[in-house]
Amino acid sequence: MIKKFLFYGFIVMFLTSCKFLNPSLMLKTPRDYKFDELPTNKEIETRLRPNDKINMVLLANDGFKLLDLVGENRIATNQLANNLEYKVEFDGMVNFPIIDRIKLGGLTIREAESLLEEEFSKYYVKPFVLLKITNRKVMVFNGSDGNARVVSLMDDNTDLLRVIAQSGGITSTGRAYDIKVIRGEFEKPKVYHFNLRTIEGLKSADFMMQSNDIVYVTPSPQTAKKIMLEIGPYLSLLTTLLLVINYFKK
Repeated sequence: MIKKFLFYGFIVMFLTSCKFLNPSLMLKTPRDYKFDELPTNKEIETRLRPNDKINMVLLANDGFKLLDLVGENRIATNQLANNLEYKVEFDGMVNFPIIDRIKLGGLTIREAESLLEEEFSKYYVKPFVLLKITNRKVMVFNGSDGNARVVSLMDDNTDLLRVIAQSGGITSTGRAYDIKVIRGEFEKPKVYHFNLRTIEGLKSADFMMQSNDIVYVTPSPQTAKKIMLEIGPYLSLLTTLLLVINYFKK
């Protein structure tokens, strides 16, 4: 009876392999996967990227008078900052009134403001430009099933640790020592690895996040627990059958 019990038990465990026990596991990398090296020079300023939406406020005389780009007095002063929003196109170009299309992709906010001030100086006296990206977001998978979140980057220099905190922290099933940050196009992304299990790992936690980054905290597979959940009903049925067979044999 014991041999039969073990035999059927192993068959059930074989059929419920790791792939079926952890169907929600994403973004798995091989053991010998070579992660990208962290930048040696910390990027502390946000750079404009395709699909970024930017809000612009334009003032004259170094900030003395708010200018209306659409038409004189057609937009109320207190509504201008919220109404004028521009998109960085796929090639990094942005289409503005008066100065037409200009390339801002790849520039920091400060660099873009300086460039726009130079362009608007052809039409206004001492223009003063303020820019803000309004749609900067990252996706965070914090180590549990079905608990992903989209976190807005409200500040220009939000680091990895703050994004994890804003998403609710690492769950009890997440591996703090196995965190991936995926950046760039899906065809050829850069993948960075972080270990926040120890204090030593904080040295790399000031990694500045960029729009559309993916933060993936690898979840623990909890294989033993899932195996028991999978084979529990079969074991109960098998035990019942063996007891019935043994009863009739007696």
